[in-house]
Amino acid sequence: MFHDTGETVYGFFYNYDKLLECPECLHCIKLRKDSSILNCYNCGFQKNLRHNGLFAALWGRNDGIVYGCKLFLRTRACGHELWAFNKEHLDYLEGYISNLNRHKKPNINQSVASRMPDWMKSSRNRVKLINALKKLRRKLEKF
Repeated sequence: MFHDTGETVYGFFYNYDKLLECPECLHCIKLRKDSSILNCYNCGFQKNLRHNGLFAALWGRNDGIVYGCKLFLRTRACGHELWAFNKEHLDYLEGYISNLNRHKKPNINQSVASRMPDWMKSSRNRVKLINALKKLRRKLEKF
């Protein structure tokens, strides 16, 4: 059974480290939640970041790009881009999608569960989404 905690996408973005793909070498870069400098320890790529990444990543866009960099945890599923900011966000998505019995917190309109697109909520996509999430989990474990 999945119980919605009321966690918002803002929480997953601001309260945890983000995993981004280096635009130069495609390795994973862990951007600490309190950092404004993106450093790739594999190739030396460096970028100073502005703090408008969430706005660019979420409002009107669903391509998994933050601060001009692709998210490391992303894949295609059901004709859409499926992505997660970090391990915590991936855990949440796995919990929601893999459970048939979902309890949403009442009167919470900004939670991830309440804002999830229909294609992710649809039972006919569940197996494909679970397989895509497993692929992201394996990618995370290699990192």
